[in-house]
Amino acid sequence: MAIVATDPFSQVPVFIKMKFGVTELAVGTAFFYRRNGGLFLISNWHNFSGRDPITRKPLANHGGVPDAVSCYMCLNAPVIKREWFDISLIENGTPAWYHHPTAGSAIDIGALPVSPSEKFKAIVLNDMPFEKMSLRVSHDVFVLGYPLGIMNSHGLPVWKRASVASEPGTSEPQYFVDTATRSGMSGSPVISRYRGFYKNNPQATEIADDDWFGEGDMFAGIYSGRLGASSLEAQLGVVWKPHLIDEIIDGQTKADC
Repeated sequence: MAIVATDPFSQVPVFIKMKFGVTELAVGTAFFYRRNGGLFLISNWHNFSGRDPITRKPLANHGGVPDAVSCYMCLNAPVIKREWFDISLIENGTPAWYHHPTAGSAIDIGALPVSPSEKFKAIVLNDMPFEKMSLRVSHDVFVLGYPLGIMNSHGLPVWKRASVASEPGTSEPQYFVDTATRSGMSGSPVISRYRGFYKNNPQATEIADDDWFGEGDMFAGIYSGRLGASSLEAQLGVVWKPHLIDEIIDGQTKADC
């Protein structure tokens, strides 16, 4: 069997299918996140609900909405092997997942509590090593997901390069990135990757204790799709900021879709 060497972050994204019964409605991307001793599958509100987060209308042409999400998960094995693992989105007739406690679907993120069996290995995003960095406009980031369901033979994702296109340091819950993405990438983790000399304050003339030289990665948010219905429109994607995931998990407010 061939040895596969991967970037550690390539094993974080999870290819998902939204299903109603045995009917596949849509595909997307998700990732695992740990907080308060629990494990959560994180993706977009519109993925878990099957609805437009603004109009609340079903996204599928036939009007169906999902009752389960199927995850293409790594097995707990020394080599990369994957199997499908189905998780119910409905519990006692109501959604089993959380949305933002105050903004609801206006924040296009959902958090689903999960407890995979020992057969599976969850690669948890916030268990990865991160550097403390400041994201700035014009910085490059990478959207890690499955455009049009594309992956390699080991189920590994595509890294789509994007540049930060709006100021990320404002109080807005999201920022824009300049990139050409496709369906299937909704719910992708966004990673900032820096190589070289990092200066925390570019205006400072002296080298400070929090400046460093080398390689660093930082979780920069969750991607939720591009602006405009056509690929010919603005090539701008929406990235929701990382702190919103903590707010959703801590709020434990069940989705009302």
